[in-house]
Amino acid sequence: MSQLKALFRHRGGPLLLVGLALATSGLFKVAAFAREAFIAAKFGLSAVTDAYFALQQLPMTFASYMCGAFALAFAPAFAAGRRQGSDVDWLPGLTYLGILAGALCTGLMLATAPQLLRVIHSTGSENALSTLGILSLCFVPVVCIGIWAGICTAGGKNISSMIMTGLPFLVMTLWLIGIYAAGALNDLSLPVSMAAGFGLVGLYALIRIVALQPASFRFAAAPVWKIPAFRAFLRQLGASSLENAGFAANQLLIIYSMSRSGVGIVSANNCAMRIGLLGYTLMSMPMAQLVQARLCAAADPERPASFRRWLPVVVALTAMVAVALLLFRYPIIRMVYMHGKFHNAELRTVAGLLPAWIAYVAVMSINTVTARYLFIQSRGATYVQRQMIAYSAACLFRLVSAGRLDAACAIWCSVAAEGCALLLNLRSCFSLRAQPEVASVPAAAEAAG
Repeated sequence: MSQLKALFRHRGGPLLLVGLALATSGLFKVAAFAREAFIAAKFGLSAVTDAYFALQQLPMTFASYMCGAFALAFAPAFAAGRRQGSDVDWLPGLTYLGILAGALCTGLMLATAPQLLRVIHSTGSENALSTLGILSLCFVPVVCIGIWAGICTAGGKNISSMIMTGLPFLVMTLWLIGIYAAGALNDLSLPVSMAAGFGLVGLYALIRIVALQPASFRFAAAPVWKIPAFRAFLRQLGASSLENAGFAANQLLIIYSMSRSGVGIVSANNCAMRIGLLGYTLMSMPMAQLVQARLCAAADPERPASFRRWLPVVVALTAMVAVALLLFRYPIIRMVYMHGKFHNAELRTVAGLLPAWIAYVAVMSINTVTARYLFIQSRGATYVQRQMIAYSAACLFRLVSAGRLDAACAIWCSVAAEGCALLLNLRSCFSLRAQPEVASVPAAAEAAG
């Protein structure tokens, strides 16, 4: 019996965690699809939905940053701080600065409302201005949710972290359905439900953050930027933010290259990309969060072995999803898109782009895990340097060959460049040794500097 328990601990435990992570991700994905279906059924395609979907991209982009680049730097820094003492002395200052940054984003969105409404062609709609004002309230809650989710990840509570990042969308869906059940559905129900979803979950997150170390929040007086650990965190955050900007620029240049390949290629690329990213959102991102939580919770000497245990699981699941999407790409495209004016010609175009996107997402999925390990081991700058070189090489090749290669090549050159960076990142991951606990913060400062 003891041998069976030990086997489950080493094999069944990780499989159970993987199952819970994927189930949690699937639950929130179903809620998101239900919300989209409800909006389509009750609002259709109209000026109301155009304004809402366009303006929500601002707080949603900020949320993506908090759950991406910010979490990449914050979780290992917070975990290192907790190992050196019961309280992280820079957490109150970071929270105050984050709330201030969120409030500034709200003010900026309100101040630039006329320009934003002109960009989305909604200047003559009173509801569009109200929609903008309501959605601008989401920034501060997003900060609180991002910080608390990062704290959960740093403590090894991966499922709690995933729940925090997915719960606002579930609350949004339930709130919208509740408004409909009460017979109060109107043109502002969409932004109100989004503000309610992020607002309620953000308030809960703020309460949990303060309750974690209430005394330090009450008496925090020293400027946070004078704390060495906080300055080291900012350097790591700057590195992860730079990589995030490089990724965004790379994606924009892919679209630019597509636009020169013929009419309809950009739309076909969007369809292929959405299908290719399906495995990333449902499997790869939850797995990356799970691995980061396990590594943050592990003692420093155990991290290399823990990474080696989890990497084959990530690679195997990534390969399974990639093969499944590749084999069933035609039925998936028919099921999702082949309606109305989408015919066989469009089907072949999307199917021709999809293999490249599947390969790109596979490389990106494994690289996401290596990034989390390298940042935890205070080698985030090394990862960022390689990624920036890969982005630059791919973009340069696309610019030089623009108009001479087919659309899929714009994606394949990113696969090749980032694949080379992945191989170098894996080499660094396997060559890393455990570092002494006391060296974690200085090492982070040195690596990021």
